[in-house]
Amino acid sequence: MSSDIVADLHMHTTGSDGTDTLDDRIEQAHERGLDAIAITDHDRVIDELGAGSQQYDELEVVTGVEIRADLFETKVELLGYFVDPENPTLSSVLEQARTFRRERNRELVRQLNEATDLELDYETLNGEVRGGLGRPHLAGILVEEGYVDGIQAAFDEYLAEEGSCFVPMERIPCGEVIDAIRTAGGVASLAHPGRIRSSRVEEMVATAAGDGLDAIETWYPYGEGKEFGVADADRLATEHSLLRTGGSDCHGRGSGKFRIGETGMSADAYERLRAARR
Repeated sequence: MSSDIVADLHMHTTGSDGTDTLDDRIEQAHERGLDAIAITDHDRVIDELGAGSQQYDELEVVTGVEIRADLFETKVELLGYFVDPENPTLSSVLEQARTFRRERNRELVRQLNEATDLELDYETLNGEVRGGLGRPHLAGILVEEGYVDGIQAAFDEYLAEEGSCFVPMERIPCGEVIDAIRTAGGVASLAHPGRIRSSRVEEMVATAAGDGLDAIETWYPYGEGKEFGVADADRLATEHSLLRTGGSDCHGRGSGKFRIGETGMSADAYERLRAARR
């Protein structure tokens, strides 16, 4: 971990598709010498977190969320920081997003049953999973039952966009999600723009900025050889007067994405973000 990184503001817990709890995350952050982390589970704020942020010894834990949205008929994801989970506007948006996810997952289970010899029951599966059922859980079942050799193979063959059982998910308009985050006292950041599957990313950022976007996730572990990377996000932040955020998108031990603190923000960048909270 770089000595310049003091805040990792993108990670998931068992509240969505992560493998570690909030307590695990706090312990890991202390071990890595971080000053701040944000829990950004998909479409929900975990019960342990209240409005804004909380202190755990010397660690600040930011109440965050990652919400799927639609922009130019393309999936984007927005990170909300320092939000109030009790805000009715945000609560309504999150419930709608979870409803869309439930509807997609129910149909996905049905199609998997048709495509395989599995006899999965959606209600049973959903009740067994903390934080709500997701494609990673279904990928794990496909591996356990011997249909594929690994998680990536499960996505490639069945679950990803080109997979035989792929089911698209309805999405909330991007501007509506930005407004909900800001209404809840939060700062809205466009997550990992280099992962957006579109040739119109620059136009998307301009549109989102016009809709009130506060920041762009500049520091992210894209890996080598990506057409869009950190330098591109940094340039767009400058062009549209956006704050910069960063995080590892860590999903926890055993996930293949256990990288807490490997990517993140400097002290100066984090303080600028804190100053923008509502």
